[in-house]
Formats: sequence, C-alpha cells, structure tokens
Amino acid sequence: MIDLHFHCLPGIDDGPRTWDEAVALCREAASQGTTTLVATPHVLRDDWINDDPAVRDDMLFELNTRLEGLPVVLAGCEYLFSSNVLQLLERGEWSPLTLLHRSRYLLIEFRTPVLPPDAESIFHELSLLDVTPVVAHPERHPVFAADPVRLERLVALGAVAQLTAGSLLGDFGSSARAACDRFFGLGLAHLVASDAHSLERRPPRLAQARERARLEWGEEAAKGLFQTNPEALLRSEPLPWRSEPAEKS
Repeated sequence: MIDLHFHCLPGIDDGPRTWDEAVALCREAASQGTTTLVATPHVLRDDWINDDPAVRDDMLFELNTRLEGLPVVLAGCEYLFSSNVLQLLERGEWSPLTLLHRSRYLLIEFRTPVLPPDAESIFHELSLLDVTPVVAHPERHPVFAADPVRLERLVALGAVAQLTAGSLLGDFGSSARAACDRFFGLGLAHLVASDAHSLERRPPRLAQARERARLEWGEEAAKGLFQTNPEALLRSEPLPWRSEPAEKS
C-alpha cells in the first residue's frame, strides 16, 4: 500500500519527536503492508512554519537512510489553506510548498470550524495552474460533514478528497465515520491515508481501514482507494478510479 498523508519527520510538527520515534512509526506502517509513505509535515501552520523545503529534504534523506528502503519515504507537505497559496506556488523551486512526490497534487487542510469564503475561487485558480488540491480529512471538518455539497463543489472544481483511515474505523467518533460512508455514497471519496503522527496518539492503521472498506464498500473500492488512485497520484496522473454516486430515491 501507499500512504499519502504521514507525519514522520521528527521534531518539526506534532508528529514524532526523535529519529528513533520516526523510524519506529515508519516501520510499524511497513509491518502492515505499506511500502511507500509520503512525508507530509505541517507547513505554514501556527508555530509549524517549516518553510524551507531544502531542510525537509535533508531530513527525508536521513530518514530513508535509517530505514534502508523499507518503507520508502517521499517528499510532500500538508498545507493549511490560505488565500496566498497561488503566490506561494508561483515561487517554483523556492516555494515552501512541496506537492506530493512533487507531482501535480497538493495536500491542503482547512482550519475548523468554518471554511474560507474564497476557497472555491482559489481552487478554480489552482486548476488553471494544473495543481490538483487534495482535501485532507474532510470527514473531520464540521462544514463538510454537515453539508457534503460544500465538498462536492470543490471536487467539481478539480479537487479530490482524502479520507483518514482512523475515521473509517471510528477513531474520530461516529460523526466522522458516518461522513466517510456518506461521502463514499455521493462519489466524494478518492483516497484513504493514515495521517499517522505517532505510535501512541495516532498510529498507522491503513491495513485495518482497507479491510473495513473491502467489507463494506467492496473489493473494487478498496483497491481504488488504497492502491490504484495512490499509484496514479505519485505518477502525477488523473485518478482513474471513482466511486459511483448512489442513485437518489
């Protein structure tokens, strides 16, 4: 499996604190069948600035050296949405934003409890730059959970939605789990990732989530969400698998 949302660079956000913790977290993911991770430290969020991609790349090299290839860890970030995202991306190689495996896909989270009024217009502008926003854990955002049409509008503008493995398993409560099922039924589920932070607080549970998806949504859905689409994302290609919206009665 490929885990596209994983906090594993130590000491720079709310993920692991030390190299030993980072290695243990990655090895736990590997023990469950994950062969590739994308390191997604918080960027430009509160005290977690992390605005130098060269520093993050150096840390990534060190982590891969310690892991000796199992799993492989790729570059990325989790960006807290703001209206200056377009200007940040236009800085090119000097941008603090690292797209997932430096593809066309940018992992974006929204601060709760509201959505910025300019989100839709900014997402449209991102599409003109050939950047595809990946909306991180929408099932845990109260606006999306209460009104999936708000997520549907972003998807119509080219975004894709990444559900959290723990949400499928009930780790974030019944509301988040129900939102996952609702998004899937509406055709608004495209990827599942662990959003792992530590072995104690938020461990990687991708294998368990895939089994839950297989049992409740079917084998084709599990393969699409956990394998086919993540593989396409890393190749910077359009996601080939889409869940079919359930017919309205």
